[in-house]
Amino acid sequence: MKTTAGTRLRVGIFVLLALGIGAAAAFAIGAKDNIFAAKTTYYAIFEDVGGLQKGNTVRVAGVHVGSVTEVVISESGSIEVYFRVIDDATHLVRGDPNVVVTKDDPAQPSFAAVGSKGLLGDRLIEVTVGSDEYPLWDPDEPIPVSVGSGIMALAERTLYEAEGTAHNLRLATDPFADQEFSNDLKEIARNLAKASGMLASGEGTIGALMTDEQLARDVKGAVKNLRSAGSQVAELGENLNRITKEIQHGDGTAHALVYGTEGAEAIANIRDTFGQLNSILTDIREGDGTINQLIYGELGDSFMTNLQNASDDIAFLTKEMREGKGTIGALLTDPSIYEDIKRLVGDLERNDILRALVRYSIHRDEPREPIEVEIKKE
Repeated sequence: MKTTAGTRLRVGIFVLLALGIGAAAAFAIGAKDNIFAAKTTYYAIFEDVGGLQKGNTVRVAGVHVGSVTEVVISESGSIEVYFRVIDDATHLVRGDPNVVVTKDDPAQPSFAAVGSKGLLGDRLIEVTVGSDEYPLWDPDEPIPVSVGSGIMALAERTLYEAEGTAHNLRLATDPFADQEFSNDLKEIARNLAKASGMLASGEGTIGALMTDEQLARDVKGAVKNLRSAGSQVAELGENLNRITKEIQHGDGTAHALVYGTEGAEAIANIRDTFGQLNSILTDIREGDGTINQLIYGELGDSFMTNLQNASDDIAFLTKEMREGKGTIGALLTDPSIYEDIKRLVGDLERNDILRALVRYSIHRDEPREPIEVEIKKE
């Protein structure tokens, strides 16, 4: 079979087109999966991956940087997911496996989570960007994991919260299915209707307050008096506060007693006085003096006996005098004796001889100057 020039031309064109299409497809696939870029393999351990499989996308900060290379179920039941990340993005994966991190820490390391892509829920691995305070993550250590943040995870959390809300609503509405509870609600409604009817008709205290103008004025007056009393109490409080400030900052006696040395001296004097009084009482109780004998000894008994006897004698004499017995009693009760004594005294004042005798007696009793006697010697 002879090959013409036209046939060779057509074959050459077809081969060139095939090579071009193949190269374009290779570059497209390589650009998508970063086939020609250097990569680093990391891994993370999950409890549930929700359908994640080999070949799913890996994102760092939302950017496609690699793919899942292997999903392995370990003997303990956990799932080890291995994935590759291009070296241009490995500087974003940071953390220290020896440092315990809490949610409140401002610096956070990188975390791996199972997310979803699109409304169809295709699974992928999302890796967060670690803070610059941490070193680059060691690929030999598993990256810590967190709860997924994809659409499906959000839908699952929303469904869980909706189930909880429905459960709470069911618990809240279950009492209405109880007939006794419904009867109680009906009774409460009837009582409220009755009470509102009484208020509208002016029955009872509150109803009268709402309809009786005089009662309303009385209540208003009482409230006014209470307000006035409150003002007086407030004024009293201000006065007490003012007095307290004057005592605290003034220079009067009260300030000196509270804040000065006079108060301390007064307290010391009072303490000394009570100490001395206590010492005196102790001496009286434990000593053997007259006061001790009067209070605790036989002398006190005899003194009380004598005092009682004297009181009885005085009472007896007072009774005798009141009854007119004896000279003093007769003098107190018989007017004639008083007149006789008055007459006798008047006669004595008029008697010159008696007055001369009285003067002579007084003059004789007065002290006299000594008489000097001189003796002459012959």
